[in-house]
Amino acid sequence: MAASMAKGLKSRWSGVHVALGHAVVEFPTIALIALGFSTVLKDIRVSIAVGILGGILLIYMGLSMFMSRREEVTKLEKAKDPKASKKRSRSKYDPFPYPPLIAGIITTATNPYYFLWWATLGAALILNAVAFSIIVLVVMSLLHWSIDLGWNSFLGFAVNKSKGFDERAYLAVFGLCGIIMLVFGGWFLASALKTAVGL
Repeated sequence: MAASMAKGLKSRWSGVHVALGHAVVEFPTIALIALGFSTVLKDIRVSIAVGILGGILLIYMGLSMFMSRREEVTKLEKAKDPKASKKRSRSKYDPFPYPPLIAGIITTATNPYYFLWWATLGAALILNAVAFSIIVLVVMSLLHWSIDLGWNSFLGFAVNKSKGFDERAYLAVFGLCGIIMLVFGGWFLASALKTAVGL
């Protein structure tokens, strides 16, 4: 969500690309679970490792986004000026110096609750679908992803429409995205460390 909103200020199609990046991780995950990989995702050591690494990365990205919000807004304002230079300075704090597709891959692959969901409820859905047929699994997977596609596309278009707003609206969007990533990153990291200490 944060990636779709942040990139949406620059491109109305950002949400679509973020959803495609999500699919790059999600469809192989579904295939692996259908082949019996869910037991690996349930391993407590895997959960701790993903939680620690994912939490640290999300905290970094959230902090970077929050700290760079004013500079990013300045670049967006310049982008609307046809006389502005085509050269764009890159923020040293920029958490998304890569395209939305890559942002979708990274924010999915570093989210421990993504793997937790697919190792539990998601795995149950997949196994039930496989019990019917592979076609049912494919249809279920596409329908599931279409919800992600619709939601992220809506966010990208909605935020892109906000280009008519003032500077405070931009700052609020970037600030909110940064805070969301900080909160979830802290939550993931704290949960993983608590689990590790309890072993």
